[in-house]
This record gives sequence, structure tokens and C-alpha cells, in this order.
Amino acid sequence: MRYYDPKTDVVFKKVFGEHKNLAMSLLNAVLQLEGKNQIKDLEYLPSEILPVMGGKRSSAVDVRCQDSLGDYFIVEMQMYWSSDFLRRVLYNCAKVYATLYNKGEEHYKVKRVFSVNILNDVYDNKTGNNYHCFKMSEVGNPNSVIEGIEILCIELPKFRPEDYAQRKMLKLWQEFLTSINAKTGKEEITDELLENTEVKEALDLCLDLTEEERGYYDGFWGMEFLRNDRDKTVREMSLAEGEAKGLEKGRAEGEKQANLATARKMRSKGYPAEIIAELTGLTESEIYNLN
Repeated sequence: MRYYDPKTDVVFKKVFGEHKNLAMSLLNAVLQLEGKNQIKDLEYLPSEILPVMGGKRSSAVDVRCQDSLGDYFIVEMQMYWSSDFLRRVLYNCAKVYATLYNKGEEHYKVKRVFSVNILNDVYDNKTGNNYHCFKMSEVGNPNSVIEGIEILCIELPKFRPEDYAQRKMLKLWQEFLTSINAKTGKEEITDELLENTEVKEALDLCLDLTEEERGYYDGFWGMEFLRNDRDKTVREMSLAEGEAKGLEKGRAEGEKQANLATARKMRSKGYPAEIIAELTGLTESEIYNLN
């Protein structure tokens, strides 16, 4: 029997979006919370984040929850890096943070928003470090921090078990996400993963999907195939256009044409317009008007 890849949306949400003990273990590990500072309980919230102002787009995340102290957590599993990813992360944090103010409440009582982003890709080639923490601090004085929003990113491809000797659970969760995929059999799972009760529970969840979940799982890989096809088309068109019009202009034109080609393919396969819009950046109106 093979495992279903926990980096896919449907499996990641099944493991961490439906089992509070596993979500708390992951968050405590990634945020490095120990002792009395650990998350003791949490409540799941709708994954859709509505805009603060009317007319703006809503957005959906993999897992959103609140702990017993009132702090909020957004957890995202991202297969591929994109140049606008951190801006989208900050936008989602700001939307959640803006909803925390109650009329007449003092600002200092507002709780914090943590964004935990696990990336199956590399976005910082300048360092071998795979754990990144972003806070709002004074330039030249990193100890002077404005509390409220904290963003953490983990690049799975850079994960090396030996770097996490003193942070066992963070190591185990990264090994779980890094080593488990559709080609992994039970005989390939390390004893260290199997001996931890929380990770063992997560492993068991990766063995069994409902028929509906398997449909989403297969659909996810269909989307990834189209995404890879689109990225290849962007590169090819950017190169061709770049020779005649300049690299930057060529890339923009190539990406536009690739988005249109991808949208046509997805429409022919019956994908909903809102999913196509999310992948390509086209408006639903543009999608409906495609030839």
C-alpha cells in the first residue's frame, strides 16, 4: 500500500485541518513554542477569508484556526514559489488582523496573527537556511519589533535532518512532509517517524482517502500538470518575444499568452471558472469570453 502525498491540498487539510492535536503539534514545532507558551487548544475557523471592504476578492487558505488565548494562525502548504507569494501572505494576514478590532476596544488588547507557510520549493538561493521568520522591526535595530503579525516560511527542499538536532518535532514534521509521496511504501518509513504517536497518526491518515478525497487528489495533480505546462510555455514565449522586444516585455507577453492557453485547456476539461481564475490571474469574465 502506498501513501498519498501530504503536500497536496486535500491530504494536508485532512491531516492538519481536521485533527487539532496534529495542527497544534505542527504549530508548536514551527513557532518553537515550549512550556507554558505552547498552544494548548485551538478552534478551527472557515478557510475562506472575506475582504474587510466590499467589492474586494475573498481568499482561501489551507488551515485557519484560533488558540485559547485568542491568537490566530494561517497555515499554507505551497507546492511552487511565485514572485507574488509573500505579498499574498501579507495580504491575508492583514485581512485577518483588520477584523480583530472590536468597537471601543483598546488596540493593545488585539491578538496576534501568525502565518505559517510550508514551501515545496526554494525561493532564497542566497542561503542554505530553510527556516525564515519575518517580523516588523526597526531598520538597524532588529530587537525593536512591532507586535501583531509574524510570517514564517519553511523551504522543504533545503531540509537536512542534522540541522534540527535540538528541535525534534520540527525535524519530524519536516521529514514527514519531505519524505512522504505517492511512491513511498510502508517499508520506507523510518523508525523515528513511526515511533512518534502524532506523526504515526498523520502517516495513517495519508493511507486512506474517501472516494471524494481521491477525486480532489487526482484533480490536484491534473492542476499541477497544467501549471507546469503553463510555466514551460511562459519560459518559451518569453525567450522568443524577448529576442525581438526585450526580455521584460517579452516575459509579460509570453505569460499573458500562456495564461490564455492554460485557461482554454482547463475550460475544455471542465474546471470551474473560479479555479481557472485563481491559477491564471484572468478574470472570470475573460474566461467566459475565451474562444
